[in-house]
Amino acid sequence: MELTTPRIRVTTRDMRSGIYELKIDGSIDASTFTIVLGAIGEIFSKGIYRIVVNLRGTRYVSSVGIGCFVSSLDTAMKHHGDMVFAGTPPEIQEIFHILGLSKILCFTNDEHQAVERLRRDSRYLPAVRHGLSDISRAAPDSAG
Repeated sequence: MELTTPRIRVTTRDMRSGIYELKIDGSIDASTFTIVLGAIGEIFSKGIYRIVVNLRGTRYVSSVGIGCFVSSLDTAMKHHGDMVFAGTPPEIQEIFHILGLSKILCFTNDEHQAVERLRRDSRYLPAVRHGLSDISRAAPDSAG
């Protein structure tokens, strides 16, 4: 599946073994996050809850985009799944770190490492993740 606007291009692909890749090129903000959310929802509707989020081509993520990822991770985990971020640019990864989200999100250098992480152990931080619902409620709202 591919969804494209002038500000964002979102593609999904089946990586086999119950894992999908969500690739995002462009900016995730108040005008584009619904496209990302729709693509994630489409993956979830297939009963797939293990997702590689490829942010290699992402230039910007606003607070609403961050909230989208946190709430989607919560949904994935409720279905015994996970989301692993691949190729995240350092400046975007730093934002997640500053917000304290690097404690609940997993980052890898590329999609191959992300797939291996999902195959090996989709619950790599179970102690921290039990409190994810509290983090979801505290995630940034759509004002971003």
